[in-house]
Amino acid sequence: MKHFIPIGFCLLLATALHAQEPTVSDVISRARATIGNDANLDGLVTLRLVGSLEPAAPEMPSATLLIIARKPASQRMEIRVDDIVETTILNGDRGCIIRSNLNADASRMRDLVGMELERVLYSTRQFFNFYRPDFKNGEKVSLEGIENCRGQRSYKLRYQYSEGLETIRYFSLEDDTLVSTITENGVESIGVGSQIVGGIKFPAKIEYYEGARKLHTIVLHEVVVNKPLTAGVFAIPEGDTQ
Repeated sequence: MKHFIPIGFCLLLATALHAQEPTVSDVISRARATIGNDANLDGLVTLRLVGSLEPAAPEMPSATLLIIARKPASQRMEIRVDDIVETTILNGDRGCIIRSNLNADASRMRDLVGMELERVLYSTRQFFNFYRPDFKNGEKVSLEGIENCRGQRSYKLRYQYSEGLETIRYFSLEDDTLVSTITENGVESIGVGSQIVGGIKFPAKIEYYEGARKLHTIVLHEVVVNKPLTAGVFAIPEGDTQ
């Protein structure tokens, strides 16, 4: 005896299955909710991070790290190893890198141009976007299905700018958290642990990989949000660049 499934039931099932498929906006909204509410995330204006950069290779020296950022496009990053300091400054659409030898009281500066400048702009925007695409500057995002990432079933979202900058983010199906971020040059970053500052959940440290090879870890010792910044912290020195 043949059994027939009512057409109405099939349509109802298909509709229910379709309704369960999330949109890009759904995935991003749920992921943002794991790190803070919209008021706190959108209300972030200034950020100060103090940390250390610990290379995976034991023969490489560690470095101290200071990042100061202000919405929408200002950043100062200082990396210090012994008496050598590399300072990257972004102030709107201008940027520079200054390399200083503190013992010799000497420094060299050059302007950031082209893709190098775009990457610093991009990293600055990411401090404040919290997974939202940067539509204002032409970034697009698409949901590319479900994949296994770091042992977790994850939604794969691809973020793209027209000039070639690209980021892939994996968000866990189980709890909506960010599992992994991979840039177009193949560097993967993974947040480890957490600390809550100003109602926003930041990682305790960030591990970086290239394929299976671990590159380094950034340990965040201090996170400060929405505090007044020192005047001129993003000022670009005037003078000859090299």
